[in-house]
Amino acid sequence: MKSKNIIIAFVVVFLLVGGIMAWRRGLEDTYEENGVSVVFISKSSPENNEFWTSIEEGVQMAVADYNIDITIMGPDAETDTDTQNEMILSAIDMKPEAILLVPSDYKLTYPYAKQIEAAGIKLILLDSIMREDIGVSVVATNNYEGGYKMGEYLRHYADEYTNIGIVGHIKEASTAIERERGVRDGLKEYVDKIVKVVYCNSDAELGRIVTRDLLEKNPDINMLVGLNEDSARGAAKAIEELGKGEEIRLIGFDNSMEQIRLLEAGIFDAIVAQKPLNMGYLGIQAAYQAVENEKIPESVDSGSVLITRNNLYTKENEKLLFPFREEN
Repeated sequence: MKSKNIIIAFVVVFLLVGGIMAWRRGLEDTYEENGVSVVFISKSSPENNEFWTSIEEGVQMAVADYNIDITIMGPDAETDTDTQNEMILSAIDMKPEAILLVPSDYKLTYPYAKQIEAAGIKLILLDSIMREDIGVSVVATNNYEGGYKMGEYLRHYADEYTNIGIVGHIKEASTAIERERGVRDGLKEYVDKIVKVVYCNSDAELGRIVTRDLLEKNPDINMLVGLNEDSARGAAKAIEELGKGEEIRLIGFDNSMEQIRLLEAGIFDAIVAQKPLNMGYLGIQAAYQAVENEKIPESVDSGSVLITRNNLYTKENEKLLFPFREEN
């Protein structure tokens, strides 16, 4: 009887130990299924801008490829820095392994981004930089280079009668700062032909209003630069309203469907197209690599290309501008 009890006790212990081991294996399997935890904090809701929609599509593609446990958040407007800063604090409380951040403001976002690093969370910047170097890596369009392409293109058409206006998006955004600097350097000897720089707070309707006011007060302006999608679309609308499509050479940044239509119609002379799908994908890839302690470059250029009506329908540019169009 005693030996029988010993056997029963042994079986119970065996089953108990086996159950604990299986439970632990289950936890490990669950962790593997959940993957690397990343919070993506955008600058604006994707519903408000095709650029942010494409960014998020790239993020979701990488999430599937790298088995990422993703949380996505972002304010409704690019100018709502306070809300984004609150979101950064909320994201830190979630204790993810990495945060992919599109900083709203060159200066004001910086102290909050510092708290991410202080919490031991890997920080990857997307699209924009801040006043000081921070984070493991920056994945973005080379905004200076993109701006330089704009200025260099206009320089070929400039002369002593040239007068240039610039419509920016957000004054303290690093993208606006770097693109404007690139435009100025690309213009070279014609940089003094810049009459004025105005801003639209990344609102296309405000872009229309400030551009119209700029042109009415400075009727000699014959070249315009729009530094992002909203400022470029607003400038194009103002030109259409004033009937100055034949008088003003307009170049814009970004490549929404509306901008492509306006390029085809001759309102835009050229656009500098970013690669937001690439940017979103490479941002998540960098976050994954940072968590896995893989070596990654401090800066990753997601690329840009100058597009005119002459090269709009090359095979390479069609693939960039119409990524979901089926090939014949």
